[in-house]
Amino acid sequence: MPNEGGRVVRFKLLRCEWEKSMDLGRRRRKIIRRAPRPFPKVFYCPLCNQQAVTVVTVSGYVAEVSCGNCGVSHQVPWYRSSMPVDAYSTWYDIVMRRVSEEEVAQKIDRLRMSHEQVIEEVELVSGEVSADETGAETVDKSAESEVGTADEAGRQD
Repeated sequence: MPNEGGRVVRFKLLRCEWEKSMDLGRRRRKIIRRAPRPFPKVFYCPLCNQQAVTVVTVSGYVAEVSCGNCGVSHQVPWYRSSMPVDAYSTWYDIVMRRVSEEEVAQKIDRLRMSHEQVIEEVELVSGEVSADETGAETVDKSAESEVGTADEAGRQD
């Protein structure tokens, strides 16, 4: 029994000394957070080695990437989640002939077709809603006219 009691006491003493040592000599470190670097908006041209390439969104699914120095420009597909870096990388592949222009044109055509289909579906849905609203209005007017003729017939009797 005395051995067990001694161990408990020693453990408590060691724990207290450890806690005191944590409080006395150490300072809390400051946390320095680095701000993430934003993506660039102007890129280097692989042909003229100048920082003059810009990305301009032409429509919802096409972007125009062009070099202001040497004048090389191509249209590339532009997705909703795309960043200028994505369009630049596609343009870089075209310029360095890793991807043919025909493949990129096919991607743009597929995007154009899917974009047009979405617009048609939205127009159909909005057309159905407006037709329902106009139909409801005509029903209300016809019901009012029937009530009006019944009231007039009741008054004549």
